[in-house]
Amino acid sequence: MERDYKLFEPIEMWHVAHLSTFLSQLESSGARTATIRINSPGGSWMAGQLMRVQLLSSKLKVTTVNEGLVGSAATLLYAAGNVRQCQPHAKFMMHQVSSEPGYVQVKELKKAVAAQEALNRSTAEMYVVASNKTVEEWEQLMEAETWLSAEQAHTMEFCTEVLPAKPGLVAADASMAAADVHKYYMSLIPPTNEMKLDEVKNALAQAGVTLAADAIDADVLAAIAKLKNQAPTPEAPAPKSEDDNNELAKLRKKIQDLEESRQSDQQKQIENVVNSAISTGKITATQKDTYTSLLKADFTNTTKALDSMPGRTSTAQRANSQAASGAANTARNDWDFDKWSKEDERGLREMKRNDPDQYQNLLTSSGII
Repeated sequence: MERDYKLFEPIEMWHVAHLSTFLSQLESSGARTATIRINSPGGSWMAGQLMRVQLLSSKLKVTTVNEGLVGSAATLLYAAGNVRQCQPHAKFMMHQVSSEPGYVQVKELKKAVAAQEALNRSTAEMYVVASNKTVEEWEQLMEAETWLSAEQAHTMEFCTEVLPAKPGLVAADASMAAADVHKYYMSLIPPTNEMKLDEVKNALAQAGVTLAADAIDADVLAAIAKLKNQAPTPEAPAPKSEDDNNELAKLRKKIQDLEESRQSDQQKQIENVVNSAISTGKITATQKDTYTSLLKADFTNTTKALDSMPGRTSTAQRANSQAASGAANTARNDWDFDKWSKEDERGLREMKRNDPDQYQNLLTSSGII
């Protein structure tokens, strides 16, 4: 079973369920260790915090590895490792927690500032546990938006081990933006193709070795070793007749047709799942390729993660839905900016965040711009 969890993209809430499934399956297999490989510019602070809690509460001994860039919310996950490694060319980036206050009153701004300060303090306290710095020192580093090299992170004990250097791998240029640093390091990470426990069991079954449903890694390794010891010495094949060759060609063609049909059915199934997630607002059209790749790699767990994600609706869709319940809501379509501000200030903020085109049209039609 694969023991490496790879986080090579911005962190989103669906990663929480995905990591939970990975850790549960690994613990059930009898494994004692897990490795979390990270090359991420950050993302959702809440998702990063929840993933951190999962690692801290896991029975596994967890090693986190900075494969290139560990930035922003990704540092929360990285700091939860029992062992924290990093490539010698890697970088870390810490900054204050950020959010978009939107269209709010002064009193709401004050509440938002207080909340942000509390989150910044909480983040600094998490860093303290995995370093030799104080809370105040971390707050200063976060306020300045600090980029750390592998050696700097090692000096402050945020990284416990710098891995040996590999020829030709160098750190990203200091002038690169976070997104470009992430892409640069992705180009340095070699692809892997490891078989999962279920796939190994299936391969053994085809070889005549049946394992129990609850077989763990050790059972699989023992079965493989036994199979190798029992393997007979190959004999020279007897010459095949023309009929045998024709039959073999037919079988190969049939197998090829079945494989092509299976791949076509799988592709259609993946497309249906992704298109459904987009139509229900669970993901955006720009995330289609990402989720298509995830479904190809792990259809079952990715589907579960998508099913657990809440659907999103635009402000216009919510307004239209509310309008269907009564004539009073129908008039909402005729509201100007002043009416929105007085009657539904929260809805106005949501429109600005979720439906910027509608918000822009509202400003224009109301004579504000």
